[in-house]
Amino acid sequence: MPKLSYPKITKGDAITALLKIYRKEPDFMTELEKIRQPYLAILSKFAKDAFAFFNDGTMSPAEYYQAVIDYNKGESQKDPFPAEQFGYLSQLQPYFDGLSELAHKWKLRAPWAVIALFLFDLMDLLKAQGLPDEIDIPLENLESIYPWAPPLPPLEIKIPAWAIILFGREPAQAEVTKKLRKYEDEIKDKGLREYPSGLKKAAYWWFQHNIKGKRWVDLANEEAQDDPEGGPHPENIRKAVSRFSKLIGIQTSVKEE
Repeated sequence: MPKLSYPKITKGDAITALLKIYRKEPDFMTELEKIRQPYLAILSKFAKDAFAFFNDGTMSPAEYYQAVIDYNKGESQKDPFPAEQFGYLSQLQPYFDGLSELAHKWKLRAPWAVIALFLFDLMDLLKAQGLPDEIDIPLENLESIYPWAPPLPPLEIKIPAWAIILFGREPAQAEVTKKLRKYEDEIKDKGLREYPSGLKKAAYWWFQHNIKGKRWVDLANEEAQDDPEGGPHPENIRKAVSRFSKLIGIQTSVKEE
C-alpha cells in the first residue's frame, strides 16, 4: 500500500519542496544572503545551542511542542522555552524583518514563511558543522519526533521463538503481513488518503507560473518534450497548482489561459 497523507506532514513536505526550488533561484539566494550575512555568527550559535538543547535535554521535540501548547493555553505555569539560554536571539530582529520582506516580495505570503526560511538557514549551518543530510531514525522513535497525536496506537506484534522453530520464517512473515494490512486499513478508516504522488512536480509548476510567469500551455509543452505520451493537459497543470496553493495556504491567481 502506498504511504498515507497526514495533512500537517504533507503540508510541511509541500513547503519544503517549494523552498528547495526557491533556493535554486540565484536572485532569491542573492537577496537572502544579504539579509543573513550580518547575522551568521548569531545564527550559527543558535543552531548549535538548539541542537544541544534537544540532543542533551529531557524533552523530545514532540514533548516540547506539547509543553508550549499547554503553557500558551494556561494549562501549565512553566514556560518550556529556556529564555535565559537564548536571550541573544533578540539581536536577530532585523534578520527576521528582512525575511518577512523577502517572503512578501517573492509571493511567499503565508504565516509559515519566515519560520520556514529561518529553519532552512539553521539547517544549512548545522550541515556546515557536520550534520549529515539524512539521519536514519528507528521506527519506534517516530512518535517522539512528530508533535501530533497519531491516528491509532502503535501496532504491536509478538512472534515467539517457537513460531520460527516449528514453522520457519515464511509463516511468521505471512502472519505479520496479515496484521499489518489490517492495521493499514484501520488507519485509512480514520480519513487518511494516499500521499499525493505529484507533490514535487506541482511545487515546480507553482514556482514557474507564479514567479517565472509561465503560462499553463508553456508548462505543458515543457512536459511534452520528455513524455512520449504527450504530457499533461494545461488544464490539469492549472488544477494541480491550484490544489498546491490550497495545501500550502497561499492564495494566488490561478486562472484559465
